[in-house]
Amino acid sequence: MKIHPALIGLICACLMMAVLLSGYYKMIPSTQAAQLFAYGIYALGIFVTLKIHGSPSTGFRSNFSTGFRCLIVVTLCLVVFSYVFNSLHPEIARQEAAAIREEIQRTNNNFSVKAKQEVTSSPDRSTLAENRTPEEIERDLTLFVDRFPIVVVSRSIFGYLLAGALFTAIGALVQTLRRKY
Repeated sequence: MKIHPALIGLICACLMMAVLLSGYYKMIPSTQAAQLFAYGIYALGIFVTLKIHGSPSTGFRSNFSTGFRCLIVVTLCLVVFSYVFNSLHPEIARQEAAAIREEIQRTNNNFSVKAKQEVTSSPDRSTLAENRTPEEIERDLTLFVDRFPIVVVSRSIFGYLLAGALFTAIGALVQTLRRKY
């Protein structure tokens, strides 16, 4: 009995979530390593799906369709996971906002010194528009924190679909080329 591609996708998604959580809780030394490991599991799951259900005789379209069944389940599960995880951990958004605040303030301070020098030498004051008030910075950072889970979900959808489509296309191509050689 063959395991359905959607079930392989669900198993893959669960493994990926475990790896990503391990990265967050520092069981894996770096979050980047956890992310790469998760994408490796993703690719492996799609390739296993194509190995079990694909066939060199069915052609690229059929093989891609088989891999797509796996990737859509993985993407759906990880998008839900990303939203729930980031909603339960608002401190991530606050930490990101603090880092952005520091960068903006550093840039504003550097810009202010440079702008004061340019104002005396240049009649064009359009460059001063980049200097932001503390109220504008706080307003933008509040919006950033409020929208952080949605932005992460948007990035997740795009990233997982793109990576999955790439893995599926490569696997389907390899499966199709096996017929010729």
